[in-house]
Amino acid sequence: MSTTQPLVSVLVRSMDRPTLSRTLESIATQSYANVEVVVIAACGSRHRDLPATCGAFPLRLVRSEVQLRRAAAANAALDAARGEWLNLLDDDDVFLPEHIAMLQAALAPQPQAQLAYARSFAIDASGARVEVGTRFKRWRHLDTPFFHSQAALFSRKLIDAGVRFDARFDILEDMDFFVQCAQHTPFVFVERVTSISYRDDGESGTAGARRDTARIDAAAAQLRSKWAALERRLHAMPEFRLEKALWLLEHNDRQSAQAETRAILDERPDWTDAHALVALLAALSGDASGARQALLRAGDTEPQDPALRQHVANLRAWLQTH
Repeated sequence: MSTTQPLVSVLVRSMDRPTLSRTLESIATQSYANVEVVVIAACGSRHRDLPATCGAFPLRLVRSEVQLRRAAAANAALDAARGEWLNLLDDDDVFLPEHIAMLQAALAPQPQAQLAYARSFAIDASGARVEVGTRFKRWRHLDTPFFHSQAALFSRKLIDAGVRFDARFDILEDMDFFVQCAQHTPFVFVERVTSISYRDDGESGTAGARRDTARIDAAAAQLRSKWAALERRLHAMPEFRLEKALWLLEHNDRQSAQAETRAILDERPDWTDAHALVALLAALSGDASGARQALLRAGDTEPQDPALRQHVANLRAWLQTH
């Protein structure tokens, strides 16, 4: 085992399902050399015995006399871990072989970052798969799950700073955990698929055939209530308000979109995205001259917002004929 690479603890919350073997096999195939595996017996005393190793990596089974809810099992794993870096992996999901190595490599040149995440596949019982994972937007992290929990590698420093799983959550405890992380560190995004989530194997009710919409809505309301003050700050960010203005445009409320855009420009008069939005509003009013002038004020820099960037590309094509 490598002594130069930092130790990574893979934390498995296990209900002792048949899929656990598949999960452990995926850890054993990791190309990263310095790994420990911590399995939390979340199902209680009935959990089967496990070997002391997972491939070349040491494995510890942390037993419990009682069944543990998801947040309690995750906190038990945090307490048992010895690694400098930690990665959750439930017993129905898997890593691809380069998962840990890719995230460690992405973090190496960015010492200020304490969390990196990658894309993953969500696969249902029919075998249909959806790619999950997009670039993190701080102003949307209370209402958008940007990645699956197993897709993220995070530093022990976050735990030392007080980040824990909130036992008040039956579900969405992972989302709350990463909201906490976002208050301490920037996130690094690896635009590669490095893990798989099997949507119909889990029992949390958040995905797949067992998805419980009412339960999810209740947990989301609980999350927003907990973070109400943060939500107000996020909604005041120009990036959030720009997305709101675009949404208003798409829903034919041009007057409200114009008012929002003026307010953004008052705060950030040199922001390319805001001038691009002015250009789009002018074009929608049939004002080709105004659209051209706004694009000139925007300069040569393309908008940061992907949707707005596409709108501007379409606008430039429209201006060629007007």
